[in-house]
Amino acid sequence: MKIIDRTALTLLIIGGIHLLLIGLFGFNAVETLFGNAEEWGTRIVYILIGLSALWCFKYYSFTPRGGSRLKDR
Repeated sequence: MKIIDRTALTLLIIGGIHLLLIGLFGFNAVETLFGNAEEWGTRIVYILIGLSALWCFKYYSFTPRGGSRLKDR
């Protein structure tokens, strides 16, 4: 599971940087690399980033209220 977790987190970070580039400079790196939004390469990248975001929702349960998850270690 660590590989899936790290891959999902990496894709989510890449997606965040992608949105930062669009917001600041209007530069869409995914469309530049894989073609316009109608092509499958671009759609697959967007789907993978979206699935990574959904996968990372589970991290909300790792931090208990009022403390660190590393508190008892």
